[in-house]
Amino acid sequence: MINGLNLEALGAYKATVEQDAKNGMYNGGIKATWMGGTKVGVKTNNLTLGDETIPHDFSFTVDEPAQLLGAHSAPTPQDYVLGGLSGCMMVTFVAMCSMKSIELESVTLDIKSGLDLQGFLGVNETSPVGFDAIEYAFTVKGNGTKAQYQEAADEVIKFSPNYATMANKVKMIATLNIM
Repeated sequence: MINGLNLEALGAYKATVEQDAKNGMYNGGIKATWMGGTKVGVKTNNLTLGDETIPHDFSFTVDEPAQLLGAHSAPTPQDYVLGGLSGCMMVTFVAMCSMKSIELESVTLDIKSGLDLQGFLGVNETSPVGFDAIEYAFTVKGNGTKAQYQEAADEVIKFSPNYATMANKVKMIATLNIM
């Protein structure tokens, strides 16, 4: 164990994926339900890893600030997008440091971005609707060198699934069901 991660277990899981690629297939999802106004309830679906189903019963609420007609009672959808991105990047960074035998005392990840709401509101056709850029910075304390931390940060770009999803174009497949 290093930094709370069981690298032996990670190596064993990696070996099962090397033996059979289907063991590395992760499937999950959520169900969102409108709760009135701008409030949305989100419930996670069970996960599957290969042939294994993993109970995954979590829920959270999304809302908007008053200026966007919300009650400001929960994080915004953008907060959850950036939070999911940061969680995945952090786990990847810590794992990469751990595999280099770096003992970490603390790691923080600051992420910021902005939206031009002219695009969302249809006020300006040339304004982007989504994030135009995302800035992030790791702050780390431990027994590693600057070069080792930089290598771990570079590996986040290479191996973090959520980083790759945000950085690369992802295919969106839509279905509309009428009740």
